[in-house]
Amino acid sequence: MSLKTAEILIGKTAKSGRKIPNYLVREVIDGIPFYYTGYRSILNKRKIFDKPILFISFQSILKNLIGDGLKARIDRKQFYVFIGATGAHIDDSNDLCLDVAVFDKTKLTPDKIGNKYADVPADLVIEVDVNVELPDRKANLFDEYVMRKVRRLFVFGTKKIVWVFTKSKTVIVATPNAPWQIIDWNHDIELFPGIVFNIENYLQEEGIKHEEL
Repeated sequence: MSLKTAEILIGKTAKSGRKIPNYLVREVIDGIPFYYTGYRSILNKRKIFDKPILFISFQSILKNLIGDGLKARIDRKQFYVFIGATGAHIDDSNDLCLDVAVFDKTKLTPDKIGNKYADVPADLVIEVDVNVELPDRKANLFDEYVMRKVRRLFVFGTKKIVWVFTKSKTVIVATPNAPWQIIDWNHDIELFPGIVFNIENYLQEEGIKHEEL
């Protein structure tokens, strides 16, 4: 996280007037901090800090199934596939967290790999659910977070975003300058050219029933 971003976060407060520590920030988009789900419980000392950064087990399984499916079929000489909280630094007001990301190796060159957020766009980003909160409980996270994040990634240069919503079992597929698609997850979804994924089929192959989780 950049110094300027950290300065933006210091002093951000909840509506109650309490200062929210910046270690509870999961992402910053357009200078707006989005907090880990459950951050209020930490502020109220009902949870310890490690709780909000743990993924829900079903989400974790789903990310790995999708990521592993991509790894098995993508050209590994040309692309990296990262699974689980990959950081993307766009500028001083935007530090994003990506669930599954595919990077072209000609862009993410060895000199850009280290203990820092990626500063080049992923070709493909896959998100699973919404794992952030805002101090305003009435905030519309689809508008404030999902739409904002998708548009910011497009401006950065990402070519495709696939967003999975487990409660409704639907998937949004978004590409720049084209209408978004809303697809039930029991249908085939093209993640990458020539790579199709059917979430329901994969879950059945693993013997996982979503309703039981």
